[in-house]
Amino acid sequence: MARSKNFDREEKLLLAMELFWQKGYSETSVADLVNHLGINRFSLYNTYTDKESLYREALNYYLKKISFPMLSDSLSADAGYQDIVAYLTCFADLQREQKCGCFMQNAILERAYSDNEVLEAGSLLYQTLSDSFKNAIENAQRQGELNTSVEPARLSHFLVMQMQGIRVLGKARQYEMIDDALSVLLTMLDGQKVSGACE
Repeated sequence: MARSKNFDREEKLLLAMELFWQKGYSETSVADLVNHLGINRFSLYNTYTDKESLYREALNYYLKKISFPMLSDSLSADAGYQDIVAYLTCFADLQREQKCGCFMQNAILERAYSDNEVLEAGSLLYQTLSDSFKNAIENAQRQGELNTSVEPARLSHFLVMQMQGIRVLGKARQYEMIDDALSVLLTMLDGQKVSGACE
């Protein structure tokens, strides 16, 4: 008869996510996980199978509980130009708080070359982000805020690329550089507005 768990599985998963986020996969040992989660090795393996499975589950938890909800709240189905500007501004400000950078970006840099599941998770995040931008851009064009000469898909890809650069600069604590680059980015977007719109 299997022993019942006397801990909250999701609570421990959140702790594991935080540890992997801070240290990365390679620098996090099973002993680190046991100590940080406050459970023994048997419980760790019995609940999550192994370190790699736990890491992947933590990464999926990050997507579903942190990244996607924040994205859907900020760039909802009816988002427009001002929502794009607000999202990028908030994102840049967030880099001063998240000293460890983005868990997903860290995972891609460390594991994507050897772990297809990490690569697929990263692709899902970037595609979802791009689709959200594309929808907001198309809404802005329909509302007469952005010029219709702007190709939504290409501009959305450009914005995703800019965000990843902001993430790296944030991890390097280059906040002045982020502020200056964001100012140029927003000025560039402002130049794509229909004359008199969003004033």
